[in-house]
Amino acid sequence: MSDTDTTDRRRTESVAGIRVLTPSVRAATEAAAARPGIRGWWARLAISSDDHRRDSAARRTETHGAGDGFDRSLESLTDRGYRGPGGGRAAVVPATPEWRATTVQVSGLWPFSVGASAPTVGTPVGSHYITGAPVHFDPMSWFLRGFISAPIAFVLALNGFGKSSLIRRMVTGAVAAGETVLCMGDTKPDYRDLVLRLGGQVVDVGYGHGTLNPLDVGALGSIVDRLPDPDQRRQVTARVEAGQVNIVAGLIELVRGSRVADYEETLIAAGLRELYSPSGGFSYENAPLLEDLLEVISTGGDRLRRFAEDDDEPTYRASTKTLRRSLRALVEGPFGAIFNGPTTTRLDLDSPAVCVDVSRIPEGDTKLLAAVLMVCWSEGFGAVAAAHALADAGLQPPRTFEVVMDEIWRVLGVGEFMVDRVDALTRLNRKFGTGLIMCSHTIKDLAAFDSAAAQAKALGFFERARAKIIGPVGPEEVDRIRAVVGITDTEKLLITSWAAPRPPTDDDLDPNRRETPPGTGCFLLKTGEAAEPGVAFRMNFTPTERTTQVHNTNRRFDNLPQNPTTRVGGR
Repeated sequence: MSDTDTTDRRRTESVAGIRVLTPSVRAATEAAAARPGIRGWWARLAISSDDHRRDSAARRTETHGAGDGFDRSLESLTDRGYRGPGGGRAAVVPATPEWRATTVQVSGLWPFSVGASAPTVGTPVGSHYITGAPVHFDPMSWFLRGFISAPIAFVLALNGFGKSSLIRRMVTGAVAAGETVLCMGDTKPDYRDLVLRLGGQVVDVGYGHGTLNPLDVGALGSIVDRLPDPDQRRQVTARVEAGQVNIVAGLIELVRGSRVADYEETLIAAGLRELYSPSGGFSYENAPLLEDLLEVISTGGDRLRRFAEDDDEPTYRASTKTLRRSLRALVEGPFGAIFNGPTTTRLDLDSPAVCVDVSRIPEGDTKLLAAVLMVCWSEGFGAVAAAHALADAGLQPPRTFEVVMDEIWRVLGVGEFMVDRVDALTRLNRKFGTGLIMCSHTIKDLAAFDSAAAQAKALGFFERARAKIIGPVGPEEVDRIRAVVGITDTEKLLITSWAAPRPPTDDDLDPNRRETPPGTGCFLLKTGEAAEPGVAFRMNFTPTERTTQVHNTNRRFDNLPQNPTTRVGGR
């Protein structure tokens, strides 16, 4: 052994088979490293080499055998492979060759039939189905960034696969972004618990659960005195009166089953002016009721007879008999319990979210549901218009809103006139500064009307939705969707596979095991009509969402017996 080898042995010691500096030598080397010049440089280089050797020794110590006599130590792993005999360490790692071309030019090499992009603008809605990257989306954020041309989203999937859960996630993100969310007509309810958790307002409507006064001017009438511009005050006042006439006429049409005549609308407007006149005694703060409108029309008088173009009282009574009967039905009939009384709870748009819970309305009472939705939407969008009027006058900062229409098939099913109202909203939502989220099970829900015009308008809701979120559906439904938006064959297979149930196994006999369908929470986000790949993602609940149970819509099943063999086939 040479003198140099002997000196190295004295300066180093063996740790896990690797030679490292002894503590005394390392201390002397660290002191020399603080000096300037070539000696300090050599000392710093020696310390760096010793650090690498000590890391390798530590890894060998961690992976050493468990005291059974076998050596399971591994060679040190570096960013270029394992160092040592047989390790295969590469001195040079070549760069992966890359080419760029269109999908038409390299169609044979293009393997991606499902989009792999994962945009990070908006509310986190889940992880990418292929790559696992986070996916963000909400209609207002994407509209403000210019990704879509209108803040409208339509969620389409079979029942039980998480449509409402996805919308609740977007509602939470909208509230976090400072928007005011309006769930005007929660029919199940699906959003009540979430709105309460977010510190919002819940308004109960139904037999014995609150009243709605159709003649209550709401937020729009309450701001008239605050507006400094006389022209703006006149515009808002005219809009309030027009809204009252439209609501009363709509309720009469529901009760009567036919259209309101033009002269009847004139009489309704004249009666409202009479009530708000100095002799009528009513004001925006003290709104009249439907029975007050019936009384003033029944009493008549010279002014109302002039509006009806009747010469005497008997002629006036005869010509207004149909209108008075319809108003009497509103006041004394089943609708009177809901609409002939002061509004129990006014909408508070200072709260982050508002939910009008109509779940207590009987399932088959479609007329009452239609009437309540009509009044709720009128009051809700009147409040939105009031917020915009105050912003235009410089009395408060501009605001944006998000309207949720879950189970839109129930909204449209109450009558074709609701199609016109939703149609107007989908066309004017940018003017209102309002985003819109609609939801349904199938496109067929949008075509269940006798009138071809109503069918075309309803199908236009899905077409005008700039973002279409498609969950698990069947093959026929995908073919119907393809008439509106491009769906690749791979995407079709993916969507229909989500809807396929998992075959049962013996493990399902375990009474404590309860799994969700495999496609639950899986969606495909499409933002264009072309056949370009969309963004497939899976939504997973956060620990807070699981703890608060805001997504649990199966509470009726929670306390049932857990052993299925005692419920099925047992005596």
